[in-house]
Amino acid sequence: MTTPHKPRPMRMRRICRLTYALYCCALLPAGNTFSQQDSTRATLAANYLIMKSMLKVIIDDALRNNPSIKAAGSKVDASMASERYAKSLDPPQIAVEFYQAPLSSFPNPFKDQMEYDYSIQQIFPFPGKLGAMAKAEQKRTGMITADRQTLEREIVRNVKTLYFNLYLKYRQLDINNETRALVREFADIARKQYELGMGKQPDILRAQTELSSLANDSIILIQQRKSMEGMLNALCNRPVTDEIGFIPEIDPVLQDYDLKTLLALAEKNRPELKSMQSAVEMRKAERSVAGKEYLPDFVVRGMYKQMTSAPDDWSLMIGATVPIAPWSLGKNSAGTTRGDANFKTSQGELDNTKNIVAAEVNDALLKVESSKDRLRLSRETTIPQAQQTLQSALAAYGTGKEEFLMLIDIERMLVTAKLDYHMAVMSLLDSRSQLERAVGIDIEEMGQSLQGGRQ
Repeated sequence: MTTPHKPRPMRMRRICRLTYALYCCALLPAGNTFSQQDSTRATLAANYLIMKSMLKVIIDDALRNNPSIKAAGSKVDASMASERYAKSLDPPQIAVEFYQAPLSSFPNPFKDQMEYDYSIQQIFPFPGKLGAMAKAEQKRTGMITADRQTLEREIVRNVKTLYFNLYLKYRQLDINNETRALVREFADIARKQYELGMGKQPDILRAQTELSSLANDSIILIQQRKSMEGMLNALCNRPVTDEIGFIPEIDPVLQDYDLKTLLALAEKNRPELKSMQSAVEMRKAERSVAGKEYLPDFVVRGMYKQMTSAPDDWSLMIGATVPIAPWSLGKNSAGTTRGDANFKTSQGELDNTKNIVAAEVNDALLKVESSKDRLRLSRETTIPQAQQTLQSALAAYGTGKEEFLMLIDIERMLVTAKLDYHMAVMSLLDSRSQLERAVGIDIEEMGQSLQGGRQ
């Protein structure tokens, strides 16, 4: 890794420690989300700000250091240089001719020469040709610039996808720790029941087996979490072992979106459409260049003659190409036909891309709405019902009216309900990221645009 990246791990470690400290302080009075229904909006907002600030650091690093983005920036620089190249004249031709040299002077060109001719020649394209070629390269630069923006949006999308999956891994680890504590409580109850002669020894063994299974799941989750952190660091061109930091639990805001407004924003902001539009304009400019090939280019040559047996003199030659000659007319007409075909191809590809973008926006919006419905169902119905069932089963087991295996089954049902909730949160965050990618702007900018549109 290069020298500028060396301070990054220290900064990330400070962010990690600060993040975890703020998260612990925020959760201290409120307790767990599922067991404490009075969690304040301030705590949830603080958690969201922590997560957003951490994500912004990672995105900024990726946009600044990702090798693919740097390579795309070099393509833009090369295209801008091509634009300057296209509007420049060809270099002049300078020549010296040794005229009527006797064979006896060979190979010395300065011995017994009858005449020296010095000339300079320049080709001037018909007015407008260089401008048309420069305009085509300018549009090419716009297309490549938009392609770079597309790559940036794709990198941001990949970073967010990994980050939100990492968020889910932290929630799964939290649930694993909570479940292990709950199963230990089951084991203690089973042990007391056994000591009182009301329980069975296999119940204690089942609890220990469940704890071992949960410990194994924890090892796998930690490995998956570290793997995701390594992939995130790779996108940022950082050492794969750098710490990303603890991601706190959040309660996302359920924002509504209008499909018609989103489609308008996508047509305006989607970098792929900007690239295709620049490609259409580039092909149009290339067709104009092909049409100008029917116009002649001019040749200007000046010559100075230095003679030994006569006074020196000079001459001027002005010439022009003949593009309408029968043997060159076919080349020019083929160039025009090719330009027309390329323009129509680009226009068709632009129309097709617009249709694809509209479908992607609609698909992302449907996923957002589906995730919101799943989140509400888990938070308001499934989890409370599973908690009540578990409390009832615990009370029944304490009086010998319930089997231990039923406790384990209900515990797994509660775990599944919690996992479904956090998967719905992750899915909502990820589908919003997909919606951002489909529209071409961030969610905050999208909200401002939607508010501006309603006003």
